[in-house]
Parts: sequence; C-alpha cells; structure tokens
Amino acid sequence: MRPLSGVRVIDLSRVVAGPTCCFWLASLGAEVLRIEAPGGDVSWQTRPFIGPEGESNTQLTDRDIAMSPLRKARGKRSLVLDLRSPGGREVLAKLIDVSDVLIENFKPGTLARLGFDAAALEARNPRLIYATITGYGHDGPYRDKPSMDPIVQAMSGLMAKTGFTDGPPTRVGATVGDQLPGMWAALGVLAALRQRDLDGRGQVVDVAMIDAMLALLWDEPIDQYEDMGMPERIGNGDPRGAPFDTFRTNDGWVALAAPANSQWVKLAPLLGGAALDEKWLDHHTRAREQATLNEIVNAFTNVRSSEQVVREVEALGVPVSAVNPPWWGRHDPHIAHRGSLERLRHPDIDEPTGYLGTMLPIRFSRADISTTPAEPLGASTESVLQELLGYETTEIDALRAGGAFG
Repeated sequence: MRPLSGVRVIDLSRVVAGPTCCFWLASLGAEVLRIEAPGGDVSWQTRPFIGPEGESNTQLTDRDIAMSPLRKARGKRSLVLDLRSPGGREVLAKLIDVSDVLIENFKPGTLARLGFDAAALEARNPRLIYATITGYGHDGPYRDKPSMDPIVQAMSGLMAKTGFTDGPPTRVGATVGDQLPGMWAALGVLAALRQRDLDGRGQVVDVAMIDAMLALLWDEPIDQYEDMGMPERIGNGDPRGAPFDTFRTNDGWVALAAPANSQWVKLAPLLGGAALDEKWLDHHTRAREQATLNEIVNAFTNVRSSEQVVREVEALGVPVSAVNPPWWGRHDPHIAHRGSLERLRHPDIDEPTGYLGTMLPIRFSRADISTTPAEPLGASTESVLQELLGYETTEIDALRAGGAFG
C-alpha cells in the first residue's frame, strides 16, 4: 500500500506549479488524471520530443512526449478534454463526482466561467478537496494581476536582496515562484485529506504564489530593515555572519560557511596568518568587516584547487562545497546511492531515455514512491471514460463528434 492509495486527483493544471504539485501526489500513490486542452499547454512544445522513433527536435507526433511532461507527468494518466465544449464539461463533471481532489492553476475566475466554481464543486461532491494555485489569490486588490515566477520574486522582495552590491537585483536561478507554491499546495491537500478523515467534508485549499514567496523571506528581521534601512545586497554573503560566501580557487569556486565561533576557531589555524588575529574571534567583527575577512579566506583558496580546499576544510568539520554545475548529480555517487534521480522512460520504448528526472525528495521506510512513465497526450482518454464512468464506445464516438476532445 502506498501513502495515497485510493485517492483520485483531477489535474487541471498547466506549466509548472500545478503539474509539480500533482507529481508529488502521484509519487505518493494518488491516481492522478491529467486533463489537458487539445494540443496540450506550452510545456508540450518544449524540445526535445521523445517517442517510439527516438528523439526529435522538429515535429511533435501523437506518440511523442515533450521534455517537460516527460518529467512532470510521470505517474499520471493523460486525458484530452475541450472544456469549452458541452461534452468536455459533461465528462469533467462526472469525473468530479468520483474523485477526491481537483487541482488547477488557472487565472482567478476561469473555472467559475466554465460552471465549476467552489460552490458548484461542493454541491456536486461535498467530499471534494479543491486546490487552486494563483498569483495572488481569489480575492483582494491584486486578484486579477497577471503573474509569473520573476514577477512574484520581484514583488515579494526576494529579488531586492538577491545579487551583488554593484549589480542589479537578481532573480533566483530556479523557478521558486512556481515550484514552492506547488509544494505548499501538495501539503495543503494532504492536510485537507486528513481533516476529511475526521469530519467527512472537503474544502478549498487556496495557495497564492506571493504568499509562498513571503513565507520564504521572513526568516530575517524584515521589520527592522524597514526602520533602519535594507542591508546592501552582498551576493553570496550574509550580513549576519562571516565567513559565509563563495571564494575563487585556482580551478573554480567553493562555497564556505563558518559564521559560528565554534566553526571559526577550527578554520582560522588552517587559514593562518592574519586569520589568527584575536579580533576575528568576535562574531560581530567578522560580520561587520566581511570584505577584509573574505580577502583572508581568498588568499587561502586562490592558490588551491576546489578539490583541495574541500578536502582540507571538510576535515575540520566546517561546511564547504565546490560550486558544481547543475548536472553534477548525474555523476555523483551519493546522489546515486540516495536514488534522487531516475532515468526517464517512454511507455512505448523498452530502454530508458538518456534523460533524468528528480524523485520525490522524501524517503519512507516502507512506502513506494516510484511512478509510471509519462503518457503521450490523451493516451488514457477513452480508457478512463470506459473504466471509471462506464461510457460505451458509441457514447465516446458521439462525444468526439461533438468536439469534447478537440
């Protein structure tokens, strides 16, 4: 048995935030029905395309799977429904009747215009958990503002504190504005499922990208910053302690963090020279005079390779790492041992593709978190209608003729 065995999820989401949320739920064992518009969303145009004939960068065929859904649609069954058609909405309504969770990340009001607002969903299925991910929520002055990852990074204040003093505000180099709301939505669904166990009722789980970004930021004295002034951006450093930065080596860069006194007293003898000055034993002095302290650390790292710095500093029990390229995990023995990445597969191909995807970053002592390969767009449309809703072939043909599948 898997943690979410018996839970059926309707995935109406697109691009990053919602599909990521639903991938986590699929990894936990939920039956996820991914409902796509005809042709799929923009992620289906992300090259390369993987199909029975191999890899292609030209035309997406009926059996090809684009790179983004090859990763995010693992563990899901793919249906194509045109919700602008009466037949498509009819099928969705019947799926709602037999499902536990519905997840979408449309603009506010989109689902309501199709006849599926929160009240209508509750009326159809009082046990349904309706999870919605938007930029700013379904109410409030910013409700209808358009949003994307860099926009909420900027609005939240995250971008203002990211970057170097002499450079512009900088976006975090991963889509945290999308992926974190997806994680929070998954957590909200799990909490709502648990509450439903207690009282038998569903509810709305409302996640806004802006709220997720604020939750990421407020581990610092933001209130004090407003009164006393925002600390200057200091790149990879931290105004609260030092050394805490990236340092150049003779073949790359390392990240080194020893802000606590207990760490500094281990590191200083290795650095030698000016690092042994007693003034550096004071935490506040190290934080206040970071530029000078960084010069001392750089004098040590600049004449050594990244591998040598990591070996010598790690031996002291001080946190350190080479600044690795993002594909580092493909070759790392620890990542292989943890099983953090898996080789992606196409359901029509015996051998795995040459690409990797992340696994659910949680390990359980007895729960299976494996997933089936992503399906080509719409591969399960007819089988789901037959198996779950009892449609006959003639009824499916009639829906097709009426434009239900695009």
